[in-house]
Amino acid sequence: MKTYHLFQFGKGNIGEALIKQVIHRTDDLQTQYGFRFEYVGLCGQSQAVYEQAGLNEWLNEHADIDRAIAQHASHITYPGAMAMLDILLRERPSNLCVIDTTGSEMTDVHLACLRQGIPVITANKKPIAEDHDVYDEIRRLGRGTSLRYWYETTAGAGLPVVSTIRELIDTGDTILEIAGCLSGTLGYICSQLDSGRAFSDIVAEAKSLGFTEPDPREDLNGMDVARKALILAREIGYTLNMADLHVEGMVSDALLEAPVDDFMAMLHQEDEAYANRIAAGREQGQVLRYVATVKDGVCRVGLQNVPLDSPTGSLTGPDNIVVCTTARYKDNPLVIRGPGAGPEVTAGGLFGDLIKAVRANTT
Repeated sequence: MKTYHLFQFGKGNIGEALIKQVIHRTDDLQTQYGFRFEYVGLCGQSQAVYEQAGLNEWLNEHADIDRAIAQHASHITYPGAMAMLDILLRERPSNLCVIDTTGSEMTDVHLACLRQGIPVITANKKPIAEDHDVYDEIRRLGRGTSLRYWYETTAGAGLPVVSTIRELIDTGDTILEIAGCLSGTLGYICSQLDSGRAFSDIVAEAKSLGFTEPDPREDLNGMDVARKALILAREIGYTLNMADLHVEGMVSDALLEAPVDDFMAMLHQEDEAYANRIAAGREQGQVLRYVATVKDGVCRVGLQNVPLDSPTGSLTGPDNIVVCTTARYKDNPLVIRGPGAGPEVTAGGLFGDLIKAVRANTT
């Protein structure tokens, strides 16, 4: 039986959900496939723990991972991502896999792992949305003699978007257009606008429910969707950088520049414009959606009025949808639809990538 040792950067909601899923399935994977996973370390923003003997049993006994880490005999103050990686590599456990569930700047860590032949499983969009030379380096290192870079959840949470597009291309299909709604947060806001509610009220509610980032500008500026769109564009061969994308946020630039409290207080200034746009679209049988479109070498992200009976128009709540028009799926495009956010589904996507990574590198 082979044991794969896991070190995880990030222990937030997604990170905790992944830990629970992995530990719950460890015995079943051992029976089915003849390998098992053992956590040897994890870290958050302030605390970290590394124990080469393994942490699964300990993690299984503690519901509150933050408190448990602070009490573990091997815990340390988190020294930063690269310093933590240096500690890990000095005692490098066998069959190591590194998991990134953060939203931090982790490009150097990803590259360092890949150069050492260590598989990286990531939900973090930032490294693979870096400038194209960095992207090329990650792809070169991650797709060498064996697949070592796994990033399904960077563009669709638990939905099989990246793998589906890759399979279409690998089997000789030609992607003509990718269009979709790639943010559960913005999808929720748009579907609430359908009912005639004020934009500012919807955003305030979404923030209070935890649907947005603590600073809602990080959702409403469109950059999260832009990174996802860029990843998909690169997946089908477009040589683009973030500066090449056409990105329209959901609020004016002047509001985005204000401090977060002022921003929330001024959101009502957008209500009339949204109400007018929703009313005008309704007269045409259309609804407002935040759409990413990849077509003809161009990538656009922004608000669109779309037909109510279209795949994107029928979207409700926080679901995501990706519509792929290809040479094979031209008259009847391929549609991938489902939850676009949430700790359990995103963790499930990461867990799937982890299993694929192990099976792809099994010798």
